[in-house]
Amino acid sequence: MRIVAPWPHKDLSPNARPHHMALARAKKAYRRTVWALALEAGAQGLTGPLSVRVIFCPKGRGPVPDLDNAVASFKAGQDGLADALGVNDRDLNGSITHLIGDRCKDGAVIVEVQEMRGDVS
Repeated sequence: MRIVAPWPHKDLSPNARPHHMALARAKKAYRRTVWALALEAGAQGLTGPLSVRVIFCPKGRGPVPDLDNAVASFKAGQDGLADALGVNDRDLNGSITHLIGDRCKDGAVIVEVQEMRGDVS
């Protein structure tokens, strides 16, 4: 499964200091967006152990965020992904790889989810 989510809203950055209600609205909106994209891509059909790869493609202009800020900004998106998969997001922690990818015009977060297949003997 592969989804291309929009870049997280600036209020989701750990360096931002928005009003708590603005932050809550941004979190809710981004969580719901990623949830809907994941369902559309077929997240409900995945079972078993999962491998998740998150690639942050920064906007075409401006500074490239460091990885820890990008990961923190995507937290609401990770929650939406977990909701769509029907798991607790803490269950994904050991299976998530985060990377900074190439720039794209408006910025994006590419999420690739695969079922891990064990060696069947």
